[in-house]
Amino acid sequence: MKAIGLMTEDSRVYFEMLEALRRQDLKFVSLGFSEPIPANVGVIITTEAERARVDFEKVVTYPDPEAAIARARRILAGEKPVKDVVIGIDPGIKPGFAMLADGVVLSRSLAASPEAVADMVEDVVKEYPTSRVVVRLGNGDRTNRNRIFNSLWDSGHTVEIVDERNTTKRSQTPDEDAAVEIAMTPGYRPGKRQETEPCEGEIRNIQRISRLESNGMLTVSKELAKKVAIGEISLADAIKRQQQRPNGNN
Repeated sequence: MKAIGLMTEDSRVYFEMLEALRRQDLKFVSLGFSEPIPANVGVIITTEAERARVDFEKVVTYPDPEAAIARARRILAGEKPVKDVVIGIDPGIKPGFAMLADGVVLSRSLAASPEAVADMVEDVVKEYPTSRVVVRLGNGDRTNRNRIFNSLWDSGHTVEIVDERNTTKRSQTPDEDAAVEIAMTPGYRPGKRQETEPCEGEIRNIQRISRLESNGMLTVSKELAKKVAIGEISLADAIKRQQQRPNGNN
């Protein structure tokens, strides 16, 4: 397969793309606008503002690193119709998200929240309207998992629950790597919405994270931690509410 050409004078975009290309271990070439384009380059990524300066047929403009790379990889693959799309989700406060098209990893990222996963899945469905889309969701982090499952279930998506043991890797992007492994592992399909009642361990973990986020200044109450666990409020909101209480850390 030919290489991706990276051509931009925007330093922020360049370093974000460089990091994403290296993270996905993709073959690429950094190019200047005055340089000849090597024969082994099959597509060029640049910014929308610089698009007119690129004298090449196949060009992808930068919306964000993962989307640009996914588009570039589809072009290099010949834009063949995709039969099966599989999305892997590693549940958590910021879930890992991976998308595979006919077995090829096209994108890996983190969702901003469990509920944000549904919007990301919708974006994939819109981009691949004729493909069969299956979402595979890791079975860990029960409350966040069930929040994700329920939002996808309510939207009518096909969701499988996957045993995610042995999916965690030691790397700089463990959640994204786990999402790829989950996407590659068949699971079972529940027949109903899932309960989102957090256990004591999940509540204590949110309280622990609140101490870290507040630099040890406070610990959110169990009541607030439960609201965070079920997605009723954000952790930042819980910390702010705790700070506003008369006794602060009580």
